Amino acid sequence: MTNVAVLGAGAFGTALAIHSHSLGHRVRVWAFDDGLPEDVAEKGENAVYLPGFPVPSDMAFTNELGEALDDADLVLLAVPSGYMRSVTSQAAPHVPPEALITTTAKGIEQDSLAMMSEVLADTLPDHVSHATYLSGPSFAKDLASRLPADVSLAANDIETARRVQEILHSPLLRVYASDDVIGVQLGGALKNVIAVACGAAFGLGMGASALAAVMTRGLAELARLGVALGANPLTFLGLAGVGDLTLTCHGELSRNRQLGVQLASGKTAQEIVSSQKAVAEGYRTAAAVHALANQTGVEMPISEAVYLVCHEGASIRDEATRLMTRPRKDELAGIFEARG
Repeated sequence: MTNVAVLGAGAFGTALAIHSHSLGHRVRVWAFDDGLPEDVAEKGENAVYLPGFPVPSDMAFTNELGEALDDADLVLLAVPSGYMRSVTSQAAPHVPPEALITTTAKGIEQDSLAMMSEVLADTLPDHVSHATYLSGPSFAKDLASRLPADVSLAANDIETARRVQEILHSPLLRVYASDDVIGVQLGGALKNVIAVACGAAFGLGMGASALAAVMTRGLAELARLGVALGANPLTFLGLAGVGDLTLTCHGELSRNRQLGVQLASGKTAQEIVSSQKAVAEGYRTAAAVHALANQTGVEMPISEAVYLVCHEGASIRDEATRLMTRPRKDELAGIFEARG
């Protein structure tokens, strides 16, 4: 039995906790929301973030980081990327020295442009060699429903990824080990931005062909930026690339796709985001990707359009027209140049 601490009681954190408990591990969940542990204990489910899925009575929820992290062998960081720095800074004094760390956040820090691996290097420097990064096509409700899913888990030393793989892998959640920390993180982050664009294309009634085009050309953007930052381009053909992109762009449960659909209806991004409790990571990540693209000189027109609509008030129809009237290109332009 492994002692698993889940920091973050949102839908995915709760689903991972339920999955870990089903494998025979002792699980404790830290919740940011005051009163949520009592509500879960009373109702037997996380009615706020993952309603309808029973929470085992011996799976404790708490508002105390020290209590959640006591004797933890594996710490699952299931908090949004924008809160990763603050949560891990507070958690640092309580994390056991030999604990393995896995972050599930799919985003880039907006102000610093740091990936989660860089955030953890600042906040949990003594645990960097124990850190892993999980991504791939996995909706919380599917995981909680015990439907099959595959994910990618990266670490700088693949043996570290294999240690966490051994704890979380099951016939219903196949965990594949990787040593491409940059690629796995970027795939998880950038697919959210492309999913907003796919949702917008759907909402504008552009048809299935347009959706396929946006997703595929979005993958090209992901590859260009990833290769420029040192990722293995083959990673983007795997679970953290094509796999997650497909799910998030087409899945009805995707918050990022839903954000795009609502943008197409005429709502502003600020109106949509402020009305939601759960985070659509693509909204914040679009700003970070815009800055990264400018910093690296990588051309990312679809991501740029999402940024302009979400953060600069651009017309979604004007941006769609701009994308379709750009100069002709070779299909693989920019990818091999980025490698050089």
